[in-house]
Amino acid sequence: MRAHREAAGLSRPQLAEALGCKAGWIEKLETAQKPPSEATADDMDVFFDTGRARTFWTMWREIKREGKHLAAPPGFNRYVEIEAKSEALREFEAQVVPGLLQTPAYARAVTSAGQHPDALEDRVASRMERQAVLKRDDGPRIWFVLDEAVLWRPVGGPEVMREQLERLVEITTTSPRVEIRVLPFSSVTYAGLDGSFTVMSLPGGVDLAYHEGPEISQVIEDGAKIAEYRVRFDLVMGEALRTEESLAMIRKILEEYT
Repeated sequence: MRAHREAAGLSRPQLAEALGCKAGWIEKLETAQKPPSEATADDMDVFFDTGRARTFWTMWREIKREGKHLAAPPGFNRYVEIEAKSEALREFEAQVVPGLLQTPAYARAVTSAGQHPDALEDRVASRMERQAVLKRDDGPRIWFVLDEAVLWRPVGGPEVMREQLERLVEITTTSPRVEIRVLPFSSVTYAGLDGSFTVMSLPGGVDLAYHEGPEISQVIEDGAKIAEYRVRFDLVMGEALRTEESLAMIRKILEEYT
């Protein structure tokens, strides 16, 4: 909500006046002190004209599911909302295949630890719904850099990994707006040693960053820190194999699983 509001050049009082509510309520929603209602989500989608993406309603459903079954990492709900309306995404992943590229079986294996079956299936379904952004005509341009370890780590076992690597090959060869590159073991750069991160470019030239780790998971708005994440992504991108070489490596590792 805050990202949409600021992109529209509105203050909290101005948005509150337009929606017929109090500025304090807007603040509580933006700072996650109060959960949004479905009606509020619908109003936001209409006001900000999110179209078929129904960004706020989708987030409301995600929050409802996460609140019922499990606690999402701090900042994750906001990250998903920003992800859905970004013009460009640049993501480095050091441990597992990124959520936007996961198969249902892989997603299930990644999120299964300690989860109730119902909660697990809800979380997998939510992850699959996020992937709709890859098929939208107005979807973002996305660059993924995967550490080579991601391809070798047998999440879910050989069958699950085989299907997952086939999915990476499919996306690489059929999705013109998505580029997948591999950072090989032979590359050692500080930019890839501190965990996974994403740089998101919003309409209007605004960039945000997201970092998720065991102790901190948050959307980053500080300009200096965002600039550092842009530099880090450029470094891992520069060290990564070219697209054709990355595809060849994925196919070679796929043979090991088959």
